[in-house]
Amino acid sequence: MTQSGTAGDARVADRLMFLMIALQERANRALVEELHDGPMQELTGILLSLASLRRGLPAEAAAQIIQIETRLRDAAAALHRPQPPFRPGNGPRQMLELGLTQRVEGVLVDRLYTSLDIDVAPPALAEVAVVLATVQLLLQESDPLERPARALVAVRSSAEHVELALRVAYADGFRPDAATAGRLERLRQVADVLGARLSPDAVTSAWSAAVRLPRAPSQAGG
Repeated sequence: MTQSGTAGDARVADRLMFLMIALQERANRALVEELHDGPMQELTGILLSLASLRRGLPAEAAAQIIQIETRLRDAAAALHRPQPPFRPGNGPRQMLELGLTQRVEGVLVDRLYTSLDIDVAPPALAEVAVVLATVQLLLQESDPLERPARALVAVRSSAEHVELALRVAYADGFRPDAATAGRLERLRQVADVLGARLSPDAVTSAWSAAVRLPRAPSQAGG
């Protein structure tokens, strides 16, 4: 493959990953609006009606109504969606931390550890989106049915590069087998598209991936 072809493929992969994150944000906003305009308004109306009813009741009955109100408020709090990563005003660190917490830990891996060295030359929004999408795509492809036990995501940004290192491990005692070989083959195909360097562990089923995103001088700190 020519150098220009490789660069073109990298731009396409970056664009696809950025679009993946943008689609997630659009779906998140749609769900928030649906919850706000539907169930949340219904719950608010019920709480107001109960408060009005409670004022005319004897003390014992009013106490029972208060218990119902408390349960409804707890249900409303459970329906509340967390702040999306790419909300205006969020900095790069906050975007990465929220994205990894909401979309990776407990969703694609049981336990997630992070190391972010990004404050000197913070990544731009598009670079954050590419990093998050890369982590998600690799973890999704590693095992669509069962989450790995733990993963480490390390991100470092400098004036020249944004570097991502992902280390994934499975349950203790898991040994390589035919399923592991199939996983690694799928991962290699995705890693090739993403421009990631894949390194399987020869003893266990663990694997790691590394990606380096070159930066234009205007991106550093932008």
